[in-house]
Amino acid sequence: MYRVLPLVILQCLLLTAGQVFLKFALMRMAPFGWNRTFWSSVFLNWQFAACGLCFLVASLLWMYIVKTFPFSVAYPMVSMSFVVGMIAAVVFFHEQVSWTKWAGVLLIIAGCLLIAGPAQAQDAKAARQHIVEAAQRMKTMQCDFVQTKHTKLLADASVSKGRLSYRQPDWLCWEYTSPTVHTFKIDGDKVLMSDSRRTREVDIRRNRMYREMARLMTNIMSGQSLVGDQDFQVTLAAADEKKTEWVATLVPRRKEVRRMYASIILRVTPAQWIVRQVELVEPKGDRTVIELSNIKIEKLKN
Repeated sequence: MYRVLPLVILQCLLLTAGQVFLKFALMRMAPFGWNRTFWSSVFLNWQFAACGLCFLVASLLWMYIVKTFPFSVAYPMVSMSFVVGMIAAVVFFHEQVSWTKWAGVLLIIAGCLLIAGPAQAQDAKAARQHIVEAAQRMKTMQCDFVQTKHTKLLADASVSKGRLSYRQPDWLCWEYTSPTVHTFKIDGDKVLMSDSRRTREVDIRRNRMYREMARLMTNIMSGQSLVGDQDFQVTLAAADEKKTEWVATLVPRRKEVRRMYASIILRVTPAQWIVRQVELVEPKGDRTVIELSNIKIEKLKN
């Protein structure tokens, strides 16, 4: 949940900027009176406009924060504005701030870090364990998939459909049925690619690209990719407040994988703790989204 902090800090900066502009505007205003001088100082004061703009943007950002993060985490973060306000008082208005007030500022910062961090970290750790255990208990899996390829060169995405089968530990078959019929199969140390005209077999022990591709695919299915060892830097977070979906972002550590993908995003639902969507983001920005449906699983016997 530490990812809420940059958004909260930005929102607090906007709120504080609005208050600073408001104070400058009030300092420039003429004494109150029902005369042209007073109202001119109100409506021709650009600081008032800047104040309103800051408050508007801060309100829109706050709506996003409240919608995205748990209220018990988001609302206490408002206290960060006290910290930013204290700094603004010193910088813009040259006010004297005692050490006791600075101590209070440090306590506020510490409290926000405690609220933002540990609980979500524990939830993420438990979710990761559920995902890995579910993958390790899975003997076989069959499902339908829809693969959508988004590229910068083409305005319209290309869509393929087919059937996916997986068997522990390293057998995986992608059967494409639309718009063309072809198969990509991983069977131990071999990769087989076939279409209506021919079948090609590759020994992955002698081909680094296919070896890394096979390793990547089987590790995603087995849950090994979420361990976050030498292969990936893994970030796992709830997609919404109710934790109806978890999003794992995998950033490759190995240069062989980085050449193919800048990041891999997995979406997992707690119902079965299995991957429902895979998004492969390439270094140049093209991405492939694979949606899994009609999933049937056979579990290993105890």
